[in-house]
Order: sequence, then structure tokens, then C-alpha cells
Amino acid sequence: MNTSPHPFSLFIKAEGAQCNLDCSYCYYLNRQDGEQRSSMSLDMMERIVGDHIDAQPIKAQQVDFIWHGGEPMLRGLNFYETAIKVQTSKATKKRVVNTMQTNGTMINDRWASFFAKHNFMMGISIDGPNILNDIARIDKNGQSSFERTMRGMSYLKKHNVEFNTLTVVNNKTYKHGKTIYQFLVENGSGYMQFQPCIDHELDRRTGHDWSLTGEQWGQFLCDLFDAWSANDVGKVYIQFFENCLMVLMGYQSQMCHHSATCGQQLMVEHDGNVYSCDHYGYQDHQLGTVKSDKLATMASSPEQIAFGTNKYHQLNNVCRRCDFVELCQGGCPKNRIATTEDGSAMNHLCQGYEMFFRHALPKLLPMVEAMKKGYSPAYFPLF
Repeated sequence: MNTSPHPFSLFIKAEGAQCNLDCSYCYYLNRQDGEQRSSMSLDMMERIVGDHIDAQPIKAQQVDFIWHGGEPMLRGLNFYETAIKVQTSKATKKRVVNTMQTNGTMINDRWASFFAKHNFMMGISIDGPNILNDIARIDKNGQSSFERTMRGMSYLKKHNVEFNTLTVVNNKTYKHGKTIYQFLVENGSGYMQFQPCIDHELDRRTGHDWSLTGEQWGQFLCDLFDAWSANDVGKVYIQFFENCLMVLMGYQSQMCHHSATCGQQLMVEHDGNVYSCDHYGYQDHQLGTVKSDKLATMASSPEQIAFGTNKYHQLNNVCRRCDFVELCQGGCPKNRIATTEDGSAMNHLCQGYEMFFRHALPKLLPMVEAMKKGYSPAYFPLF
């Protein structure tokens, strides 16, 4: 059996870039092929599922499948019911974990019951209350998606399906960090991810550049941190803040953006083509195809190893000398579109991260002290 020397996750684009929404800042939608559907065949799915399970190291305890898009639910419930059967038919002792990132607009009783039965971890894309969400998250007719997403979330709650939220922060919403946070808390999000919008020219679909400046991202993070640290430490989990705490505790970063190296999350398109990362689905980052290549071979190929280690090797000297490098690690290489004085690549959001770390560390460090002594970080005011 051909196994990878290290575990890796797999983003699976069951419906390619097809989506029922038309979010203005989406980095992926310009890959839609007009009205042409780009559905993954059942045969292709079966090959990918089997290969992914087989590719994991013998000592790996779980296998991660991340169903992504576009909108993955467009592929239909029967497709995912079949995927579960294929996963079950593989006699593996490893824990199989299914995650789906969706806009939530298509979730109904039947879908939510399926997610509950098979312990799917759901990620719901929503940018805050109606007035903020619908600035960019609209459908093909330019209409609001908000009520449909909220209805989908209500079905998940009804069936006790765990979900987290993914919120894209852009230059029209960054001032509203506390409002967005409060909305998400009130609507049952116990685990939140916030993604800064960098509207790369390569991916841009509209005339408006939705990108944040570093200062705007810093303002958002500081406002968010203040809202969270006031009452909700130990109750509500924010991915970036939790990651900071873990790194300060001496553990490895669980966020690829803020790890020294990356490359452990491959992406496979509906046609079986495999790429180094979900954010690098371009021809020059194609590793091969599952039609003729093994996932384990692609995951451990010299090209993929170089992709991951370049994140560290190409880190500029300004970052290497920075007090906060262990927490930041220069961010995602795709966002290193600014330059230092000597012309080296620099994260576009550097100023914002520095603003945040200077603002938050006086509270994050006491949280770490509480945790080291066996207490909840919520007791940080006592340390």
C-alpha cells in the first residue's frame, strides 16, 4: 500500500466552482464554466475516497475529508450517501471525519438529518447580520442570501448538528467587529473563523477591490478580541485566538497560515486534478491527477514538499527579526504581496497583525499562565 509519511487533509470539490450564490469577493467563482456543470462522477468520488484512506500513514488516527466548493450541496444528497457507504466499506480502524463548508441555503430537514446521522462537522459561511452579510453575499439575481442561510442554520440546530461559522471580513465590514461577533454568539456559533479578504487580481471578479488594509484588519481583530475577552473566554472559541494561546503554550500552530511550513492540505477538483492547496488551484501548482497518480505520492512529492517548506525559506528578514514571528510566521504565502525595503515579499496584513499582538498579549499571556496552572483561561484577570 502506498502511504504518505505524514497525514494530510483533502479538500474535495464535488461540484467544482459551481455555486447558487454570487458572492462578490469569492476567489473561486471565476473558475465556473458558464452554465456548464462540473459535477464529480460517482466513480471518481469512489476512487478519491479509497485512495485518500489508503494514503494516510499507518499510525494516523483519523482521515479528514473536507467537502468544499463552490457549493458542495449542489452535488445532491445521493452523492454524499454513496460517499459514506464507500468510506464504511473501507475496512479502516481510523476515525473518518467529514467536514462540509456550505453557504447553508440548501439545508432542509432531510439534509440536516443526514448530517446528524453521520456526524458531519458543518461550516456555515455568513458575514454577520443581514445588513452586513448581504453587502457581498448575494445570489445570481442580486438578491439577499441571509434568510436562507439562517433557515439552514435552524435546521442544523433542530437536528443537533455541530456547526462553526466562517466570516469573510472585507473593507466594507471591518468596522463592525463587535456587532458581527455578538450576532454570531446570539445565533449559536460556538466556534468562529474569520478570514481577511485579500482580493487578488488573479481571482477578482468585480470592479471593486474588497481587500482589507493591514490597519483595517488590525482594527477588526482588536475589536473582536475586546468583545470576546470581556465575557466569553472559555465559552466561545475563535480559531485565531485559540491558536495564539496554543502557540504561547508551546504547541504547534493548528492554522496553516500561521505555521512555519504548510502543504498538508491538498485540493482535488471535480475532474480528479490535484493541487497543492485550495488557494493555489492554478495549473502551475497542479501535482497530478487521481486518474493516474496516487494521492500519497503527490502529497510527498518533491514539488509539494518544496511548496510547504518555501513558506519558511522565503520568509523575509524583517519577519524573522519580529517579536511576533512565532505567532504569525509571515501569514499565508498567497498574501505576501507587499514588499520590504529590500524588495522581499511581505504579508499585506503585517501591520494589522502587529497591532493585534500588541493589543492582545497583555491579556493572552495571563490566560496562558492560568492554563499552565490547570485553570480555565477565563480566570486570566487573576493572573
